[in-house]
Amino acid sequence: MEFSELLNLLVSVFEGSAKTNPDFKKFLMGHECSIVIKTKDGSQGKRFIFQGGNFSADELLDDYDAAMIWSDEQTAFDGLKDGEEGIKRALSNHFVCIDGKVHDFTWFGAVLKFCMG
Repeated sequence: MEFSELLNLLVSVFEGSAKTNPDFKKFLMGHECSIVIKTKDGSQGKRFIFQGGNFSADELLDDYDAAMIWSDEQTAFDGLKDGEEGIKRALSNHFVCIDGKVHDFTWFGAVLKFCMG
C-alpha cells in the first residue's frame, strides 16, 4: 500500500461511517472544518471536508483549516500506518508539521480514533 492508497482508504472509511453510523453523524454535527494531509512538495494529498454533519473529500490542497504536511510520501505512509504513535514520532523527528488551527487538527484526531479505534 502507498500513501495515496492509504488516504483513499481513509476517505472510504469516513464516507462509510458518515452514511451508516448515526453516532458518527452526530459527532460530525458538532464541528465543521477541512483538513489536508499532504506531502511537503504538494505532489500528493487529500482534503477531508466535514460540513453540516456530512463528509466529502477532494484534492484541493491549499485551502484548509488545518494541515498535516509530511516531508515525503514514504515517511507519511509509515507515520500514518502506525497511527497516533507514528504521528508523534514523526512530529518529534520533524518529519511532519502541523499548519493552521490546532483545535481542528486535534478534532480530526478524534475522528480518526472514532472510525479506526
